[in-house]
Amino acid sequence: LDIGGILFDDSKSNVEKLLHKNCDTIYKKTYGGNFKECLIGNMSVKEHLELLKDDEDYLDIKYLLQNLSLSMPLMKENYEYIKSLKEKGYHLYLLSNITEDSFQYINEVLDLSHFVDGGVYSYQEHVKKPEHTIYQTVLKRFHLDPKETIFFDDKLKNVVAANESGFPSIEFKSLETLKNFIEKEEKGIILEN
Repeated sequence: LDIGGILFDDSKSNVEKLLHKNCDTIYKKTYGGNFKECLIGNMSVKEHLELLKDDEDYLDIKYLLQNLSLSMPLMKENYEYIKSLKEKGYHLYLLSNITEDSFQYINEVLDLSHFVDGGVYSYQEHVKKPEHTIYQTVLKRFHLDPKETIFFDDKLKNVVAANESGFPSIEFKSLETLKNFIEKEEKGIILEN
C-alpha cells in the first residue's frame, strides 16, 4: 500500500481547505522542486524550508510542513478498513515516497510496527516511485511472491511502473476500489490486469 492518498490525505484539496484559498502555487512550491530531494533522503525538510525562506508563500509552506496532523490527516475510514484486513490475516506492507519527518509523524499516529508487516520508504532507500528498483526492493526484502501480492497506489504513473516491474498493481481511486478487490479476492474471483 501507498500511504499518501490512501491512509493519509496529502491532497491539494485538503491543503486548500486548511488554508482557505487556492493553493496551486503553494502546493507546487511545497511538494515540488527541492522537496523531491527530501523524498529520497538527500535533504531534510528543514533544509528545504531554508531554501524557501524568502518566498512570498514561505509562511504557508512552513505551516504545511510543520503541521502534518493538519496538512496530512489520517483518513480514518480507510485506516479502519485496512486495519480490519490485518485482523483478518492479510499481510500488509507499505511502499511510499515519504520524507523522514512524514515517516516519524505517521509512525506516531499508526505505530507501524503493529499496523504493517513491513515497509519500504523512499527517504531510506534513496530512490522513489516510479523508479522500477523500488518495487523490486519491496518484493525481495519481504520475500513476496508477485502472484500473491497486489500493490495499491493513488497515482497512475506509480501503478504503471509497478506493473512494468512485475509487481501487480491497482490504482486506488477510493476506498471502494480496495473493498471491491478484496470482495472479489475473498470470493475466489481471479483478478485480470
